[in-house]
Amino acid sequence: MQPVVVPVDGSEHALRAVATVLNPRLYPKLSEVHLVTVQPPLLRQGLHLGLRQEDIDAYHAEESATALKAARALLDRAGLPYTVHNEIGAVAESIIRVAQACQASEIVMGTRGLGSVASVLLGSVTTKVVSLADRPVTLVQ
Repeated sequence: MQPVVVPVDGSEHALRAVATVLNPRLYPKLSEVHLVTVQPPLLRQGLHLGLRQEDIDAYHAEESATALKAARALLDRAGLPYTVHNEIGAVAESIIRVAQACQASEIVMGTRGLGSVASVLLGSVTTKVVSLADRPVTLVQ
């Protein structure tokens, strides 16, 4: 089976998506997981605040490490190979780009359980990923 992409942000919702791909009944022949974490760019804010590029890079690295910590622990315990993608930019577009680049069979992502009205008003990342995806997206509540 081709690899799957799992976006993670350190939330319980994202961890449920990781746990789902570890279920051998649902993913019996999974070869690899691609964990994706996306940080918003700080370039404009950084320039305004007088931050050096090294400080901005360190901030992004720390935020990514924090978002990935629990997901990596789950995959390490399960012994399932994974690759980490630390992205900076638009969240949904970055997830789609990684899925295409690694030729993932699907994207598995957690949801916050919002209703349709709330997700329209909030411009949900999940909604945007589903609308942009060129491969199946499995949503885990």
